[in-house]
Amino acid sequence: MARHEGLMNSKLRFASGVSVLFTTLAFGHIMIEDTRRMMGHQESHQGDSQLFIVAHTIIAIALGVLSLTGGFLLLANRRRPA
Repeated sequence: MARHEGLMNSKLRFASGVSVLFTTLAFGHIMIEDTRRMMGHQESHQGDSQLFIVAHTIIAIALGVLSLTGGFLLLANRRRPA
């Protein structure tokens, strides 16, 4: 029974890792398009602050890196020490 649960956990971790990676790719695509749109609006509205765009980009990159790391750890089937 323990072997069956281990196999099920392995399959679940792999499926979760693939899901996280695809979600991260979609998130990255949305953030790139959103940043392009904000930059286009920035050119037409000179009074807008670029600080928001910089903060938005930094947060998006940080979340993307953390998400990719989690996905790769799930795919590598690494376990935390008990």
